[in-house]
Amino acid sequence: MANDKNSQGEKVKKRSRVKETFAELKKVTWPTFGKTMKQTGAVLVVTLFFFVILLIMDYLLGLAHKALITGIGDASDATAAVSNLLGGLKSYACALFNGAPALPLLI
Repeated sequence: MANDKNSQGEKVKKRSRVKETFAELKKVTWPTFGKTMKQTGAVLVVTLFFFVILLIMDYLLGLAHKALITGIGDASDATAAVSNLLGGLKSYACALFNGAPALPLLI
């Protein structure tokens, strides 16, 4: 008898949870199609922005790697390679941030 009452009580609790869940779902305000498209567009723009930043960083690091590998012949060549690399990075940074407020490059 006790098991029957417990199982019936559990069934009632489950039904009330289901009813409460559907009642809460009726209260939800879903975004409109236009709002969803705007938010999707914002996500795509931010993703594209970071993709371009990472692409530029990859390219610059590739240049640095190439300059270091080709310029390690002797110490004077390595110094010249690093100097050329920094000059190249500065010119790429200037081209990238053309029109942005100038920041001192501490390297």
